[in-house]
Amino acid sequence: MENKNHATQLARAGCEPRDIGPSGLVGYRGPSLLLALGLAVASAGFNEARADDPDADTRLGASESETPAFEHPSEHLRVSEFPGSLIDADLSAWQEYSPDIQDIEIPSSADDTDQPALFYDSGSDEEKPLLLVLHSWSTNYLQNIDIPLGQFAVANDWVFIHPDFRGENDGRPESMASELVISDMEDALEYALENANIDESRIYLLGYSGGAMNALHLASRNPDVFAGVAAWVPVYDLVTWYEWSVERDEDYADEIAGACGGEPREGTEAHAECVERSARAHLPDVAGDLRVLIAHGIEDDTVPPDQGLHAFNDLADEEDRIPQEQIDQLMEDGEVPEELRERSTHDDHEFPHFAEAEAPVLLYLQSGPAELVLFDGEHEMLYRPGLEWLGRQQR
Repeated sequence: MENKNHATQLARAGCEPRDIGPSGLVGYRGPSLLLALGLAVASAGFNEARADDPDADTRLGASESETPAFEHPSEHLRVSEFPGSLIDADLSAWQEYSPDIQDIEIPSSADDTDQPALFYDSGSDEEKPLLLVLHSWSTNYLQNIDIPLGQFAVANDWVFIHPDFRGENDGRPESMASELVISDMEDALEYALENANIDESRIYLLGYSGGAMNALHLASRNPDVFAGVAAWVPVYDLVTWYEWSVERDEDYADEIAGACGGEPREGTEAHAECVERSARAHLPDVAGDLRVLIAHGIEDDTVPPDQGLHAFNDLADEEDRIPQEQIDQLMEDGEVPEELRERSTHDDHEFPHFAEAEAPVLLYLQSGPAELVLFDGEHEMLYRPGLEWLGRQQR
């Protein structure tokens, strides 16, 4: 999990290494529960039977008869329907909707600060799935649109954790997928593992927008931990998203430049920093080793759908990738090109939770353990299909 860039960025932030492990890698914490977990799961191997056996279908398009019976206590189907704005963050709302979820603090293994999080564990004796949810770009761990995800965890006796990882991405160098952020997310995962009885074959990760970006970062560094990763409208390449945001005069561009140390122009240190902080720099390393669902609204003009398409390409086998000319055509026309539509298998599957949210599926592709769905929608996350998909995954 540690790497040279981890040490470099932590040093910039004023963090000192605590020890040198037997492998020679710089350590910022004691014996790592995550490392032990990763090794244990890796020794068992990826569950190829679940990945490839149609009789044990884990795909997004599995029929309702193959879907576990989960309870969805929230009436809301998509984040844009939840009361308030997408970035509202209010503890009183969590306490009103889901009073069993606790506001906690987790000691940082990187810089000895206390980082806040929301946490739920019923305390029941049996091993339970873990749902780790990451807040989006412009807010913090109290993001209210994630309340239905917490309610789902409580209703189905899952462990739930919702960390802060340095809060919103407002241009501070310690935010925006810094190594401090990565460390905070790993700390939150370790906290849950140490404080609840978790089924280590059912650890799930979910994020929306900037949270999806960080989900891909965390998963790429811990590919042997997660049974499934659901990434909704992910920011994947910070350099190209910076350019998109500049064209639209969005504040995101200034926030990217602030965190990376300047405008990410080719050949500059800021460009190299933005590349390193992009999930695109790390996700290809775990292609084929990680079960990922990428979902993107085809009309998204905040994080354009080509971000999700490139993420899928970097996870897919070469023969399954989407040609760049088809991506360009989709971005220009705002619809799935005919040649790409002919490859889609969405007509062969059922997507009841997309249908009930009035966000029909327009494209569905699968390559190994990677899945891509483009739906009729904007910068959106649908609660139920992602949770149902995660619930079918097991390592």
